[in-house]
This record gives sequence, structure tokens and C-alpha cells, in this order.
Amino acid sequence: MRLAPKTGKVSRPFWLLALIIGSGSLGMHILAPVLPLVGAEFSIGVAGTQQVISLYMFAFAAGQLVYGPLSDRYGRRPVLLSGLSIFIASGVLCVFATSFEWLLAARVAQALGGCAGMVVGRAIVHDTARDEDAASTIGALNTLLLVSPAVAPVLGLWIAQHAGWRSVILILVAFGLVAFVGTLLLVSETAERRPEPVGATIAKYGRLLASPSYMIRVLSAALTTTTLFVVLTMSPFVVTGHLGLPLADAGFFYVAFIGGLIAGSVLSSRLVRRVGFERLMLVAGCFGVSGSALYVAAYLTGQLGPAVFLAAGCLYTLMSGTMAPLTLTRTVGLAPDMRGSATGIFGFSQIFAGATAVSVASTGPDVTLSTGLVMLFCSGCGLAILLALRVRPG
Repeated sequence: MRLAPKTGKVSRPFWLLALIIGSGSLGMHILAPVLPLVGAEFSIGVAGTQQVISLYMFAFAAGQLVYGPLSDRYGRRPVLLSGLSIFIASGVLCVFATSFEWLLAARVAQALGGCAGMVVGRAIVHDTARDEDAASTIGALNTLLLVSPAVAPVLGLWIAQHAGWRSVILILVAFGLVAFVGTLLLVSETAERRPEPVGATIAKYGRLLASPSYMIRVLSAALTTTTLFVVLTMSPFVVTGHLGLPLADAGFFYVAFIGGLIAGSVLSSRLVRRVGFERLMLVAGCFGVSGSALYVAAYLTGQLGPAVFLAAGCLYTLMSGTMAPLTLTRTVGLAPDMRGSATGIFGFSQIFAGATAVSVASTGPDVTLSTGLVMLFCSGCGLAILLALRVRPG
């Protein structure tokens, strides 16, 4: 086996990286508003139809643990092309599903294929850039990809209303095809030569999982990035239940919180070279703790109104948007010879933390309070870890 060395000119167009990384995650957002149509066709209740999204998320998270070491061992291009092939083929199976069980199985396969883009795309960035440059590129990609959660549901609903829910999946297939052809023609191999046996790669993967310095940074990153889904997912319940506003107004808060994420991504890409990783991450962590503390304090004193909720949520999402590229770059930098594996573990931990945070917040007796407490716990613990690492680097 021969992989291209990291030296020399490599090709990885920015627009194509965005499509590679974003296609799989788009599958989590674009189908959400059309689930009632899926349930009606297969005569499945709400809880059943939610599996179309939930099983996709679990498979999307788990698959990242596999693609990372595979791309380290066999190279970025062949693993990425294989994953995109699965994503495309399983999408076609979804379109022709004649039973709900068939659809679920195809969706799991679609997620297992789509998550290759998330892992390998990020690994390609870190293969071809270093430190501030990598963080800046990831920040710019995140800025573009953060539009997806806001636009994809609206786009999916519009397409489904005019052409049926299966046409929404065809859009995913089309994105996958463009990413596949683009990778085949425009992306060069970026992984270093790795002639070692498979057993040696597995052993390195195990040591990475057992590394305290790596895993503690992964934990801090997970606590301060994708826990933003608590704010996004629970905001409609807070808006209608606690604030007493109509459901239509929840869209305003959602867009504002997405704006906080985008602002954070822009902030990280613009300031990381001047301020530095550690200082900028500490500032971002303080944003999140301040926002969540404001939320909880306002609730406990009966002052949680629309303006306070908006400010608290924007501070929290500003933290998450700033932290995402910085923590990824810092964490992957700890494993220079296992960037794919490090990226896969990072991605898995993010989605797992986000799903867990949402589950905890949604099962509390008072979802408004439990949302704030989860926000405060996650941001507080994440900041505490960063402070501890600063005092005692590891």
C-alpha cells in the first residue's frame, strides 16, 4: 500500500469539503419536518416515525469510530469514496422502501455511509493545514454548515409538499453523487504513508482511547459544543410553555441562536491567530457559563422573559460556535499520526453528548429549569476542565 506523502501540493476545494462534511449531517435535519408524511404513509405513530431521525443519529455517531482508523490505515480517498457509495446506494433504497422496516434499515445504512464525510473531511483539513490555519478553515466550514439546521427543514418541507417525502431523500442522493464525483476528480490523497500492519493501527487506536490528555480534551469539547442542541431543541417548549408565546415565535429564537453559532465560528477564524487557542477558548467558555448562569438565575427569581432567554441562548451558542473549530484542532493535534481516528472519536463524543444532554433536559419535571441546569452543568464543567489544563497542561 502506498499513500501520498503530506508534502507537496494537494487538492481539496473548499466548496467540496463543505459538501463532503455536510451531506451526512444534512440527513439529520432535512427529513425532520416531513416525518408526519412518512408516518401517514406507513401508518406509524409519532414515536415510531421519530426513529427515522434517532436511529440515523446513533448510527451516524457510531460509524465515526470506525471510519477514523480505517482512513488512517488505508488512506482518505478510498475510505471516503466507499462511505459516499454506501450513502448514495442506501439513499436509493430509502426512496424505493415499501415498508417502514425497510426504510429504517436503509436510513441506518445511509447514516453509516454519510458519517464518512464528517470524519474524513475533517481529517483532510488537518492533514493539509496546521494549528491556526486548520482552526480557521474549520471555522469557515462551520459557518457555512451552520446554515443547514436553519434552512434544511424549510427546504425539506417545501420539497415534500410539492413532490412527496421521497423526493427529499433524492436531494440527499444528489448531494452524495456530487460529493462522490468531486472526490474522485478533485481530491488528492492527504494521509501519510502507513505501511504498518492492521494490528498496529488497532493498538494505536486503543492507546488513543486510553490517553488521559486526549480524552479529557475530548470531554471538554463535547460539553461545550454540541450541547447547544439543548438550546435549539428545547427552545419551542420554553417559548410556548414558560414565556407563553405562540409557537410561530419560536422560529425567531431559533434563528437568533443559529446566528450566535455563526458569530462564534466567525470569531474563532478571525481571532485565533491574534489571541491564541487557549485564551480564546477560555473566553468562549466564560460566554457559555455567563449565559447559562443568567438563564438559571432569571428563572429562579421569576425574571426569565423573552429578552433574557434570547441573551442567555445567544451567549451559549456563541460559546459553542467559537469552541467547535478550536477544540477539534487542539484535540486532533494531540494525535498527529492518527488524525482520522482522533477526528472520529471527537465526532462520536460530540453527537453522543448532544443527544444525552437533550434527553436529560427533556425528562425533567420542569423542562424550562432542567434546560438551564443542563446548560450550566455542561458549560461549567467544560470551562473547569479548560482552566485545569491551563494550570496543569496535559
